Amino acid sequence: MKRLLTLFLTMALVVLVAASVGRAAPVSAAATLPNTLLSPLVAVAPDISSQGTTNPPACTTPSPVFTYAFFHCYTPAQMEAAYGVDRLHAEGLTGKGQTIVIVDSYGSPTALQDLQFFSSTFGLPQPNLTILYPTGKPAYNPAMHGIQVGWAFETSLDLQWAHAMAPDAKIVLVAANPAETEGEQGFPSMFKGEQYVVDHYPGSVISQSFAVTEQSFNAAALQQVAKFDKVYQQAVANGITVVSATGDSGTANVDKQGRVYPFPTAQWPASDPLVTAAGGTWLQSGWRWDPTVSTATFYSCLAAGNPFNTCAATYLNYTTGPGRTEAVWKEDWLPAATGGGLSVLYPTPSFQSGIPQSLLHGHRGLPDVSWNAAVDGGALVYTSFGGARLGWHTVGGTSASTPQIAAMVALTNQLAAQMGKHSVGYLNPLLYTLPASDFNDIVPQTFGSGAGVTTLDSNQEYASGIPGYSTTAGWDLTTGFGSPSAFNLVHDLATAIH
Repeated sequence: MKRLLTLFLTMALVVLVAASVGRAAPVSAAATLPNTLLSPLVAVAPDISSQGTTNPPACTTPSPVFTYAFFHCYTPAQMEAAYGVDRLHAEGLTGKGQTIVIVDSYGSPTALQDLQFFSSTFGLPQPNLTILYPTGKPAYNPAMHGIQVGWAFETSLDLQWAHAMAPDAKIVLVAANPAETEGEQGFPSMFKGEQYVVDHYPGSVISQSFAVTEQSFNAAALQQVAKFDKVYQQAVANGITVVSATGDSGTANVDKQGRVYPFPTAQWPASDPLVTAAGGTWLQSGWRWDPTVSTATFYSCLAAGNPFNTCAATYLNYTTGPGRTEAVWKEDWLPAATGGGLSVLYPTPSFQSGIPQSLLHGHRGLPDVSWNAAVDGGALVYTSFGGARLGWHTVGGTSASTPQIAAMVALTNQLAAQMGKHSVGYLNPLLYTLPASDFNDIVPQTFGSGAGVTTLDSNQEYASGIPGYSTTAGWDLTTGFGSPSAFNLVHDLATAIH
């Protein structure tokens, strides 16, 4: 099935669609980027406004104003309230004295000014940002198959939402050059930067919003991964927490040529047991998705040449009202779904010994924990770099989950310091000892009416043909423990540090 509204950087979903007389204009880069493996896991809502629709827009951004007809968006204050982070900020836990490291390729040529604008708009402290270029500062070329535009969106999302959740933390951006590809061309740049961070920022948190299908390493898998494991082992020794995104394509991940493996796959480095794997949920706060037609009908409507808003009016229909619903992240209109599954590189680690082996079958399971990754209900991100509309965008992907989970660790580190303790460091062994009250358990949720009734109960990417894993009560292979109940999690995690 044709993947409408998406720009794939082979590995990952990056939606960068411009409005064209109210109709979506699909762009695909997969055919031109056969060797790109590590790519940003960011999904950007298409630039289709509410102009011409009769209903109030689902999202009206701050100035410069842009309105989305059907895509909801969240401000930092709304996200804080949804997860209980506001209670942590109210008691002074803002990341003061802590460091969050963001690792991306290329970075963004407007990273600092965009972060400053974001902060001013939402009344946040002005950021303390350091940018490192481990192998030289790259020249920005927005026409380069969209690669640098995708990474610039990734960088903007990571910086702005790590800052939103931990506004007083120092942020270090490691901008590798060139973009990461399999083999020796690209990986050394990124890991040279990570090695520098491990050596110079002990006790910090590293956020990695990139991934590669485990099988892409081919026969050299264990030897290649062993090189990178050394960096993570040093991170553990230096009290550093590493968080990585699990992916945006469910279990339908690709090889170096952009071909989907014909069986469920997981992504690295999230699969590494030394790394905390960040999955995705679909947070609906103050509204609820209410489709009245099926996904197949929605796609048939688009295929008939109708404007996107016409087809979305029934499929992305929603109701408003108080309350909060959180489902597994599976947006079939993209299509996209949270990564998660069983590693083929790593056996079950000791911290997962309490998870039923009937679920893990001797493998490392992921994700460990999740956060909102939806595009319909995404994070507001401001950009001014070339190659994209200047202004506010609604952005999702497990790239949104990762820096915000990393920020929760930074808040925990601040509390631990106040308690006279060291930083969290290696998170997973502690995470798996926390009580259920520290998480919002994600279970199957049913939405819609009539022909539109849809149950979200797995991470199978729509029309991929690749089976997903089931979303169940308790820990599962789609959302891990679920999303943080932030106030409880931070306090219990700090208490658990010995």
